[in-house]
Amino acid sequence: MKMFGPLSRFRIYTTPTTYLKTAVDALLLQSKRNGDLRNIEEAIKGVTGLPYAICMPQARVGIFLALRALISPGQKVILSAYTIHDVINMVICAGGVPVFADIDRETCNLNPSYTAELIDENTGAVLVTHLHGLAMEMDELSQVCLDKGVPLIEDASQAFGARLGGQSVGSFGDVGVFSFGMYKNLNSFYGGMVVTRREEFHRRISHEIAGFRPFEMAILLKKVANGFITDVATNPLLFRYLTFPLFRYGYLNNIEVINKRVRVEDNPQIKRTIPKQYLRRMRPLQARTCLRSLPRVEDDSRKRIEFARYYHDGLEPMKELICPPFRDDHSHIYTYYPIQYSDRNALIRHMMKYGCDIGAQHLKNCADLDCFEEFHRDCPNTRATAKDTILLPTYPRYSHKDVKRNIRVIRQFFGRTEAPL
Repeated sequence: MKMFGPLSRFRIYTTPTTYLKTAVDALLLQSKRNGDLRNIEEAIKGVTGLPYAICMPQARVGIFLALRALISPGQKVILSAYTIHDVINMVICAGGVPVFADIDRETCNLNPSYTAELIDENTGAVLVTHLHGLAMEMDELSQVCLDKGVPLIEDASQAFGARLGGQSVGSFGDVGVFSFGMYKNLNSFYGGMVVTRREEFHRRISHEIAGFRPFEMAILLKKVANGFITDVATNPLLFRYLTFPLFRYGYLNNIEVINKRVRVEDNPQIKRTIPKQYLRRMRPLQARTCLRSLPRVEDDSRKRIEFARYYHDGLEPMKELICPPFRDDHSHIYTYYPIQYSDRNALIRHMMKYGCDIGAQHLKNCADLDCFEEFHRDCPNTRATAKDTILLPTYPRYSHKDVKRNIRVIRQFFGRTEAPL
């Protein structure tokens, strides 16, 4: 099979205009047009159909504030163990006790039945995650939580724009949380949003956020600079002839100084107190960045769904793999297309060898992490999923050519020489 330089496994959702206008904002408008914070809140309210939305410095801070407002100290919070470790820290910092529920292998989301069985008289909240842009089915669990009077929080950090039956994720529970971080489909470099239908919750959190200091401009501009560097490094021409050969060489030859550049979540640690630097306010220039990008979200979702259809048709029949269900109703918007294989490293190595830029999902089974040993619970599906998951690219600037090549190389690995498409 002839090798060619691929597109990057990810590109952030920015354009040259993003950096130009951010620079202008930082130089000239950093203290002006504060109404844009309200404008992005109004826009998100329009997307979700909820009456209240509050800008957040990060999605994880939204989770912390939501839990602190909804639970009493020492109450249990049921959640997936397949998430970033700092989500678990937000539960602990808010005074909750994490209770890990197992997931479904295909969707990587909580199993509603398993989760409902864990609810007891000391349950303060249930926190669900719509991972990889795959909306979790909400009807069963939301009804159980309603019947038992248990608050339901939706972590929709990876699923902005996904809908179930036409209803936005984040709007099924008491509180929904979105992320506008650098790698999200609505990108303000840092930032997020909390949405709710509960007036008293909105009043309390809005008052609390108003007392936070704005993001330090130096920290925000450093993040923007990192975004710009990432954009340059993943530019198709530079990536094919410089960035990819370098990282491919590092991966195939186990060169740690190179490989560690693309790893995250490498040193999980427990936090019992919310870091002071988390408690910040979004700046108006971040809101303007979101507002400029918001009109693209729907079209971007359609492109990712189209790529997911190709992956599904080419890979789903292969019994060696676990693939996500395919849906084209925007309940699954496929921020990545996650597949699972028992010898993940061998498959990734094969794909890198034949010129595909592919990586492992970095999330771990938090229920097995040493730093959360006191909350350990056996979650076999989560353990296997964390070990086996590979993320196939779907971002809007990816190409049909690269999707089809990924499929062909995977099929070649399993001895399927016939063309799948």
